[in-house]
Formats: sequence, structure tokens, C-alpha cells
Amino acid sequence: MARPAHMASGDEVTALMKARQWEKPEQWTITVQHWVDIVGACTETPQYKSVMEQKKTVNMHDVCRVFVKPWSEGTGCSLAVLMSREVVCNTQLMVSHCWGEDVSETKESLLQHAVRHELPMTVPIWFCVFSNYQPEDGVGPKLEHQLALEPFASVIRNPSLKAANGGHGMVALHTTTDDLYSRLWCVHEVERAIVEEDVEIKASMSQKYIDLMVGRVEQFLGLGATLNDCFRAAGVQVQTAKARCSSKDDEEKLVKLILQQGNGFDGLDKVVEDFRREQLPDIIFEKLIRKGLTRLDGASTSARANAAVVFAACQAHGAGQLQHATTNPEVSERIRLAGLLGNDELRWQDIEVLDLEDLQMTLIRKGLLALDGASTSARADAAIVFAACQMHGGGQLEHATNPEVRERIRLALRGGDRFCDDKLRWQDLEVIDLEDLKLGQILRLGVRTLAEDITQLRQSTKLSLALAGEGLGAKGCKTLFGAMAQLKLITDLSLDLESNKLGFEGGIVLSEGIVQLKQITKLNLNLKRNNLGFEGSKAVSEGIAQLKQITDLSLDLGYNGLGAEGGQAVFEAIAQLEQITKLNLNLKRNNLGFEGSKAVSEGIAQLKQITDLNLTLEGNKLGADGGQAVSEGIAQLKQITKLNLNLKRNNLGDKGGQAVFEAIAQLKQITDLSLDLGYNGLGDESGQAVSEGIAQLKLITDLSLDLEGNDLGDKGGQAVFEGIAQLKQITNLSLDLVYNHLGDEGGQAVFEAIAQLKQITDLSLDLGYNGLGDESGQAVFEAIAQLKQITDLSLTLEGNKLSAEGRKAVSEGIAQLKHITNLSLEL
Repeated sequence: MARPAHMASGDEVTALMKARQWEKPEQWTITVQHWVDIVGACTETPQYKSVMEQKKTVNMHDVCRVFVKPWSEGTGCSLAVLMSREVVCNTQLMVSHCWGEDVSETKESLLQHAVRHELPMTVPIWFCVFSNYQPEDGVGPKLEHQLALEPFASVIRNPSLKAANGGHGMVALHTTTDDLYSRLWCVHEVERAIVEEDVEIKASMSQKYIDLMVGRVEQFLGLGATLNDCFRAAGVQVQTAKARCSSKDDEEKLVKLILQQGNGFDGLDKVVEDFRREQLPDIIFEKLIRKGLTRLDGASTSARANAAVVFAACQAHGAGQLQHATTNPEVSERIRLAGLLGNDELRWQDIEVLDLEDLQMTLIRKGLLALDGASTSARADAAIVFAACQMHGGGQLEHATNPEVRERIRLALRGGDRFCDDKLRWQDLEVIDLEDLKLGQILRLGVRTLAEDITQLRQSTKLSLALAGEGLGAKGCKTLFGAMAQLKLITDLSLDLESNKLGFEGGIVLSEGIVQLKQITKLNLNLKRNNLGFEGSKAVSEGIAQLKQITDLSLDLGYNGLGAEGGQAVFEAIAQLEQITKLNLNLKRNNLGFEGSKAVSEGIAQLKQITDLNLTLEGNKLGADGGQAVSEGIAQLKQITKLNLNLKRNNLGDKGGQAVFEAIAQLKQITDLSLDLGYNGLGDESGQAVSEGIAQLKLITDLSLDLEGNDLGDKGGQAVFEGIAQLKQITNLSLDLVYNHLGDEGGQAVFEAIAQLKQITDLSLDLGYNGLGDESGQAVFEAIAQLKQITDLSLTLEGNKLSAEGRKAVSEGIAQLKHITNLSLEL
């Protein structure tokens, strides 16, 4: 019968281990993880499955008989001592259970308690089945001798169990297969733990136990039961005098002890009932409160800290219930504000997902809240202050806390209590220069009045308009550019027209308007999601091609259905801008295909003066040949120092991936590179190409490389980092290798390479879902510890196979980074 892997055999038992079993009950401990390992080993055996088939359940009596005694027999040590070996720990958590409980429900209850109270799996616990030496074989102490040591008293009084010393007190496990309070030892343990100073005692229940209890209470509520009847239905009331012990001597001892205490069993009943009521699931108090049977001050400590219960109490009995709540201030504020909505159908889960500022904005727009009743952060929020003034008048400004916002809105009110245009929004107001506002030059929402106000800005050299989603269409666009054509001094224009239903006609209008702005040197134009198609994009491109003096262009044409011909038109136009040195071009998801990639290549190759290029071609079905074509164009940009290239989701494969890095390798002068090749089917051959390409970039100081969702494997990952390890001058590295099947070998290669980057100060590394185990965790520790100079670190190892020890190794490595000021860690 297979034993847990870590359990000592008889030959490995030492004298120290045996001595501990004879004299120090508080040290007969086992970690939560070891407890889980033992139960896991049991459940995998044929013997366990046989008992389950016969009885339909396996309890701790069965576990003791079938596993605990055979495994420990002849060793003189309990399973707890065999598992902990010579690692001596005093108990930090006492587990009270009744032996007749189902093993799976017991495991669920224990682990729920650990999760709920954020206990590490290394916490040493006392669990009598595993802590006592059970065989009675004469090799180790008899149960009689062990009980004479008063193990419970030794544990419950030990300082290590106390909260002040970092202890976790006692947990009483509740399952459906046996009543904890029918065992006299459990009743006694609960009572002693409650009266013991500074020992926290909690109950943890299996979900099946909770469901049965809640169902019973709901049944009683439906039949009009009183509060006390509902508590009886939940099993709060007990008769401890009926509790028994399997040992007659133990029973007489405990009964005598209880009778000697004040009020005997009546007093014990009261103590246990108070405990059981305090430990009831929060959902029961929520149901009792909603039925009007009790209020928040009659609920448990846990329920008073539960947002859903507090919210229910405020709905049933008013906002005054918040005085009894112990929820954090933000939750209490959220509940108070939600109560103003007056909707009895709302539940906490409806409002907890709402942004607090959005909730206050809703209340203000409904006229249910004024600014003086809003939160401190809301009174500093420009949009909320603006909405309050729209709803309640300019007098609301006295409650605003941001001086510039207050002044801007005051000017927009123009000395009155209301705005001159009911359609005015804060985003229209915030883009105007404050000096222009003082002259009464206010932009308004309507296109016609907006155009009228634009014409008043004739002396401006810079204009920024955010009109995304306004539904301008071709007609509105024509009105807008008719006004802008009069701004002869504008050299810097930022125009956001995303999702305005321009279509190809709007593209033509836009082209005609842009041509009028001959003096523009910097243009930021967002035309995303406008259904321009080939004709519209061609028209826009021809207009931009006339701006011969432009040096800085940012153009977003994503999601416009350009196709290969539209892509060609864009690059033919950009190729004519001979003064341009900085280009940001987004052609995401335009179905360019291979033919479009050739146009990209030919156009880029002509931009000999470009030093800063940001090019997004994500989701364009380029394929391997298309990737190669784009790469050939980029390879011509010998003068470029900063490149951001996004080729995600283009089915490049290894051939396309190799082409990209062969091109990158030729850009010897580059210092800042951001490259996204996520989800392109790259394998280990691409990993080698990455290595060879990157290794050539001797001047690079900033590198962001996204290879998420490929299949580099351990060899590919190792190759990537052999290349990165050669970038001795790099100070800023961001690397995403999520879902690349690196395994431990690849993971170790990653960190061996990073350890060589002694000059790095800013590192962002995502290795999630790569099958990394504890060997990689140790590699993280050894590598990270070398980066003494690092100040910013973001490390994601989510979805790997790190055990508690592996995560601990990672944490210990990070702990050595004494200069770190910004840390983000996901394990």
C-alpha cells in the first residue's frame, strides 16, 4: 500500500522523533499541505475505494484503521511526526473534528478555512487522528499515556496558538455525516477554546453542510417561522449532555470536569449555542434580515462585515444600519449611494461591479444626489462636477475641490446659473485653452455651432478635437472641415473621428478638407471604424500626400476594410512625405493579405528619413510571404533608431518569423525596439532566428518583445534568451512568452540569460502558462537575486506548476532587490 512520498519509514525514524512523541503533544504537528498529501495518498488506494463502495462514505475511523495504524505501526511515531520528521514546530492551528465525518467533506472544510483566512499551506496544525500514535503496539506510547499528557490543554494553552504570536487559534470542522457536538471531546474543545484568552475560534463548513442548513432555514421562513425557530432549524441549539465519548473513562473525566464548572451543562449549552450562532453562514443572516426578523446589530461579526448582508439591512431597515457595519469605507459609501436609487430589486452583486464614480454620476443625472453629498474623489472629478452643475446649477461649484475645473466651468457658465448649450459635455470643454475660454470661445456639441466656434480660434497654432462616436457622417465632416480651413496658423492638429460613419463619401470630404491645411507639420488623425473601404482610404491618402511639410504623422485606419488596394494607396501617399521623420500608422484588421504586404514593403522602403516608426499590421492575413515582404521593406530603414512593429495574428510561421528577425538584424543603429509577433505559429526555428537577429543590435537599450501564444518550446525559448543575454547595454526589457510550452529547461534558460543583464533597471516578464515547475522557481531566485540595480519589476508566472516551495524561492529572490521601487508580481 503506497505511502505518502515524504513520510519517513521505520528505518528513517530517529531517536529525536520518538522522544517527541512521548513528551511534547504541542509539537505533534503536521502542515496543511502534508495533511492533504496523506489524504490524497489514501484516496488513491484500492482499500479506500473498497470502503467507499461498501459504505458510500469513508470517515476518519476508517482512515485510522486502514491507513494510519498500518503506516505508523512499529515506528513509535504518529503520522504527523513521520511527515514532519525532525522539523519541530509548535501548533499554530488546532483542528477540532468528530472522527465520524466524511473525509472529502473534511478536506473541503479545512481547505476552505485556509483559503478564507489566507493561511499558507505550511501552517503547522494539530489533527488528533494524525497527531496521536494510534497502533497500541508497545513500540510507541499508548493512547492512555498520550491522553495523560493532556494534549488538547497543551496545545490550546501554547503561546504559538495565540493571535498575538501569529497563531491561528482553533477551527471546528462541520460536515453532514456526523454531528460535531455529539462528541463530548469536541464540545469540550470548543468551550475551552472560547474561554482561553487570545485564542481565535472559527467554524468551517462543507458546502453540502451549508446547503442543507440554508435550505432548512428557507423552508422555515416560507412557513412563517419566528427568529428562534429559524435558529433551531439551523441547528444552533444543542444539548451537550447527550454528547458521548468512545472511551468510558474519557467520558467520566469530561463529565466530571464540566459539572465542576459554573452552571454545568446548561452553561456549556449556552457557550456552544452562542458560538454556533456567531459562526452561521452570512447568507442565513441576509435572509433573516430581508424577512425583517432581525437587524444588522443582531447579526454575526462576519455578517456585519459582509457587503451583501449590510446592503440587505439598509434596504430592509434604512441607511441607519450602516452604523453597525464593519465593511470598509468604500463599500459603505457604495451602499449608501445605492440606497438613494430606491430600487428594492437591487442586490449587492448588481452594484459591486459599478465604478463608484459612475454610480455617483448616475445619481446626479437622476437628480437624486447633489455634489455636497458625493464622495471626496467625486468632488474632484471634473465630469461629475460638470454634471452636477448641469443638473443643479452653478451653485454646485462651491463643493468642487479642483481649482482649474472650477474655473473652467465657471467661465463656461458665463456668469449665469446654467450653460448656454444644453448639449455641452465636459470632454468638449476640457480641450479648450483656458485663455480662449476667458474670451468666451467655447466649443459646443452641435456640429454647426462647433464649426462656428472653431472659426473664432484663428490665432491658434494647435487644435485638438475629440469627436469619436458623434455620428458626424459625411455631411457633418464637411461642415467641420469648412470651418477648420479658415485656421491658417494651425501647425499641430489632433482629430479623433473614430466611429463616425464616414464611409467612402466621408473619406472624400476629409481629403478635400485636409488639403486646405498646407501649413500642418504635425497631424494625429484617428479614423478607426469608419467603413472607409478602398475608395475612402484612397481619398484620405491622396489628401495627406499634399501635406509636404509634415514631419510627424499619426494615422489610425484600423478596421476600415481597406484590402490590398487600400493599403497600397496609403503607402504610396506616405512615400511622398519626404520631410517625415516620425510615423505612427495603424492598419489593424484591414485584410491586406500578401498583395497588401508588398505595397507596405515598397512604401516603407522609400521612407529613408524616418527615425521613429510605429507600424501596426495586426490581423491582416499576411502569411509567411507577406511577413517576408514587410521585413524586406523595414530592412531598408538604415537610419531608424526607434521601431514599434505589431504583426500579431498574421500566420507568419517560422519562415515569416525568420524573415522579420533577419531584417531587424540589419538595423544596427536602433536603440528602442518594440516587436509583437504574438499568435503567429512560431516554433523553435524562429527562436533561433530571434536569437541571431537580436544579438546584432549592439546599441539597443530598450526592448519590448511579445511572442505570446507561439510554440517556441524549451529549445526556442533557450535560443531567444541566448540572443538577449548578449545585449549588455540594455536597461529596459519587456518580454511576453505566455503559452509557449517552455517547460523547466526553457524557463531556466530565460533566467540564466536575464542574470547576465547587469545593467537592467526596468524588467517586465510574463512567462504565464508555460509548464514551469519548482526548478524554474529556483532559477528565478538565482537570476533575480543578481539584478541588484533593478528598480522596476513586473513578473508574471501565473498558470504554471510552482508549488509553495517554488513560489517561496521566487519571493526570496525578489526580497534581495533592495533598490526596487515598483513591483508587480503574479504567481
